[in-house]
Amino acid sequence: HYAGTVVYDATQFVTKNMDTLSQDLLECAKLSSNEIIANELENDAMMNDHSRKKKKKKAGGKSAGQKPSRGGALVQQTVWSKFRTQLTSLMTSLGETRTRYIRCIKPNTKKKPKLMMHDSTIQQLRCAGVVAAVTISRSAFPNRLEHELVVDRFKPLWPTGINQSANQGMDRAEILKSNCGILLTNALSELESTKEDGSPSKAFVIGKTRAYFRAGALEYLESERLKGLSKWATVLQRVVRGFAQRSKYKIMRAAVITIEAIVRRFIQRRKYLRLRAACIVIQCWARCIAAKNLLVKKRRSHAATMIQNHWRILVAKVAFKEKKHAAVFIQAMARGYIQRPKYIVALKEKQEEAKLENKLMKLQRKLEEAENARLEAEKKAAEKKTEVQIVYKEREGEPKPEIKEKESQEESTAAAPSEQQQGAAVTLTEQQQTLMDESGKMLEYLRREVFKLRGQNARLRSDFDLLKENNQRLMDANASAGASFGALNQHAKQLNKANAKLTAELGHYKSQIQKIAILHIETKEELKMKQASYIAEVTTRLHYQKTMATIVDTVENRCRDRKLVEEVLDLYDACESAYMDGPTATPRKHTNIDSTIDSASMSTERRDMDSSDSNVLSKIKNFFG
Repeated sequence: HYAGTVVYDATQFVTKNMDTLSQDLLECAKLSSNEIIANELENDAMMNDHSRKKKKKKAGGKSAGQKPSRGGALVQQTVWSKFRTQLTSLMTSLGETRTRYIRCIKPNTKKKPKLMMHDSTIQQLRCAGVVAAVTISRSAFPNRLEHELVVDRFKPLWPTGINQSANQGMDRAEILKSNCGILLTNALSELESTKEDGSPSKAFVIGKTRAYFRAGALEYLESERLKGLSKWATVLQRVVRGFAQRSKYKIMRAAVITIEAIVRRFIQRRKYLRLRAACIVIQCWARCIAAKNLLVKKRRSHAATMIQNHWRILVAKVAFKEKKHAAVFIQAMARGYIQRPKYIVALKEKQEEAKLENKLMKLQRKLEEAENARLEAEKKAAEKKTEVQIVYKEREGEPKPEIKEKESQEESTAAAPSEQQQGAAVTLTEQQQTLMDESGKMLEYLRREVFKLRGQNARLRSDFDLLKENNQRLMDANASAGASFGALNQHAKQLNKANAKLTAELGHYKSQIQKIAILHIETKEELKMKQASYIAEVTTRLHYQKTMATIVDTVENRCRDRKLVEEVLDLYDACESAYMDGPTATPRKHTNIDSTIDSASMSTERRDMDSSDSNVLSKIKNFFG
């Protein structure tokens, strides 16, 4: 790409080419958690894998018995092999695409912004062949355009009176070529010159797909194209300015008509307001009388209604109190009838429970007394045993004669109460035995009763659990019913509010409808009056025209004076013009504003027409009188 001198440095190229990695290290690096290392080492463009894949595809037709060629992994992954792979892929992609070369010029070799080295840039332009290409193109045909672009761009320069070539068995390219030749021949006829041998030299050449122009030919075409466009621009400006002025005129005309309508409306409205005020006074007086009569009737009816209302309320209250007292008495009797058997059963159960509790209390007291007696007897028996043991030990130890005497005295004194105690102990043990037997029987009875009561308690607990569940269900149902009732109540309140609003709106609409009906009746009456006046006016006009025609005919037939006839005809023409300017003349196209103006200013026009008719009649009378 560069024709200048280029210096290459091959120092340590072989050593760099020997810098390789083993296959184990590559596989280990591909398993790295770092995405850059793993992805770059798996990139086939950096390796020689895609070349091997192509070779495998090419060698797919070989027999299966052939051994694959050995590919050294170490050789494939060197710097030189990577460079060769990348260069091969670049050349294959260039061969598969349509290449367009872009000449890039480096402004400087120091890679700095805003720095221009003129020597290096000129050297690059010379070596790239840009200067030579420019000089060659300027010497012969510096400009070139395709046929379709020429026809489309310079279409305003097409010669008048010459039609474009039709499809007479020619291709589109041939048609474009012929049209391009006709267009350029007529457009560049002034730039033609003659050679030394006398042959004409055109300022362009038609090629197979393009048209080539000599120096200055394309600029001349552009200037002619601009002249043609300026001519068309003048035409467009004329049309646009005409449209703008016409729209302004229409706006001004509509404004004038609007002003006239406003003035006429103001005059007629003032008259209308006066008549309306008088009508309102009369209507107010009549309505006041009618309203007074209606008010008296409504007051009487309201008083009668209030009397009836209070009397009916009193009767209803008395009947309600009587029915309420009877309902309360019936409810009391019914509830007493339902609750009385339950109360009797509950009273009996309560009495039985009280009896059982009394029995239990008595037995507990007896047991406590027997237990206390047994404990006292055991204590006394234990004390006697200790005394006997002490006496036995003293006898074995040979005490002195003084001590023996004292002991004998003590024994003699203690012998009498010991015998009494033994008899009491015997009697106590018999009583305890009887009490123990009775207590055992009572305990067995109580155990049986306890088991029965436990069974009853378990049944009552199960019934209580069922009642509790039913109560919970009822509470949940009650809560849901309360919530639904609240929602329904809220909805009912909203409906009441909406109903109140609707009733208010209905009353308002009724009043409006009444007003509209009154206005409709009034407008109908006004229209009837206007229609009658219009019909009378039309009949008078027709009669007037007939009389005028008969007068003119009689003057033309009987009068011999030409001047008199001409004056009569002038008067007739004046009457006709006044008639045509009146309200019965031929109507023109009205807008909505004109219709409102004509309807509002009819009375003034009638008055003007009557005055003009009176003037014409006075002239005729003076002429004949």
